[in-house]
Amino acid sequence: MPPPARRVRARFVPAIAAALLITGPGLAAMLAASPATASDGPAATAGAAGPDLARGSAYLVQPANLIGGHYAESFPGYADYGLTLDAAFALAATGDQGPALKGIVTFLDRNGKDPSGSTVSDWTGVGTKYASGGSIGKEALLAQIVGYNPRDFSGHDLIAALNASVCARPSFGSGTRCAGSGNYTYASSVFDQALGIMAQLRAGQASQAAAPLAYLESLQNPDGSFPSLIPSTGDQDVDSTAMAAMALALAPGAAAAADVSSAVAWITARQEKTGGFPGVGGDSINSAGLAIQAMSLQAARYRAQIGAAESFLANEQNADGGFNADAGGRPHSDVRATAQAVSGAIGASFAVLHRNLNGVRPPPPPRTKSRPTDPKRSAPRPTRAHSADTRPASAAPPGPAASTPAATVSDTTTPATTARSHTSSAPPVAGAPPGPAPAAPVHRAFADVSRDSTVAADLWRAVIAVAGVAAVVIALLLIRRRQLYPSSGGGR
Repeated sequence: MPPPARRVRARFVPAIAAALLITGPGLAAMLAASPATASDGPAATAGAAGPDLARGSAYLVQPANLIGGHYAESFPGYADYGLTLDAAFALAATGDQGPALKGIVTFLDRNGKDPSGSTVSDWTGVGTKYASGGSIGKEALLAQIVGYNPRDFSGHDLIAALNASVCARPSFGSGTRCAGSGNYTYASSVFDQALGIMAQLRAGQASQAAAPLAYLESLQNPDGSFPSLIPSTGDQDVDSTAMAAMALALAPGAAAAADVSSAVAWITARQEKTGGFPGVGGDSINSAGLAIQAMSLQAARYRAQIGAAESFLANEQNADGGFNADAGGRPHSDVRATAQAVSGAIGASFAVLHRNLNGVRPPPPPRTKSRPTDPKRSAPRPTRAHSADTRPASAAPPGPAASTPAATVSDTTTPATTARSHTSSAPPVAGAPPGPAPAAPVHRAFADVSRDSTVAADLWRAVIAVAGVAAVVIALLLIRRRQLYPSSGGGR
């Protein structure tokens, strides 16, 4: 069986588009997460030599980066829910874009849809056999950070789903579901494992998190580092080591504390003279942000290294407030790098981050220009039915209200219904007003571009254009052949 659609789409949608353009395969989406420790109160800022975090968070909420005020995307028309959560973590860390953060959280909590019809629940696979423990943990973590109830978020009990995703034994074959006992289902990276552990421990699920913690500890290399992928390939990765350290810092006991110390020491030893940290494409802004968060777990010991890393980030911030993905290249702001740089410069962990959104309202939906309507054409027309009912459509019997258009969420709830405590573990209240039944999760191995009329139209135009060019070329070749070899009875 294929792996969950949320992962396959994130990796293959760019590849499909690139293949159409005959430019080669698309790049796989990077896994990312960015911890922070800011608590409720004034907006947090980096040190005097650090980056301008207000401009960084302002870049994240620009209309081109936060689509409709609801989600980020890596490919036009498709929400990148992992990146959306990264941006939300960054905004929670700085605390200076409360309405924008509330807009993201409200959209996710209501299972808002992107233009392709995908929701965050499609991405996590919650409630299906393709449920990804790491993705569920990441969504639950956001609910905890902003004071929502993770046991009633996006229509699901995310903590129960996370507990159920802990593997009892390894599985084998293609699309391996469980790499080992204590691994979360379809958690294929240390990032995934760490996010699940943090969400479980923040929810008070210490016994349920024991096996995942043991599995994470088993992945640590003798030098203190952690690999990037699960199962381990024996590699060493700054970003993954930082995430593992933040998860282990929540665990009780001397053994976990020793693991954190060795992980942070290994990270510090990787720091370059520039203050940055090595990544795949050079000194990485993502790696520097995560390294700051890990070193801040023992800030008194590594204050100088933290300051150098913050200065490195400041040098990689562009005029628009965004950050480059890697140092030394052409300046180009990147949403994912900016999200991790902003949360990293705050210097705190997901484990302790909290941002109270009580009383904060999401921004109003963006205004769209409507075309003037012809009164004659706007009048309701009678509809034909198989029965004898010939009433106009406007006189149809009342039924459930029409669903909100894709990628839009209106704020119609009161603070009492939106400001839910993350410490509550009660299930949804019984007797809630009835409403339309939720649609079943949709899992697609590839993005269904036929649902996007614009993409489909463009593809048809491309096919027609190629066919026309081919017909012209064939006709010219036939004409040229007759000129070179005219028919004269016997031929040549």
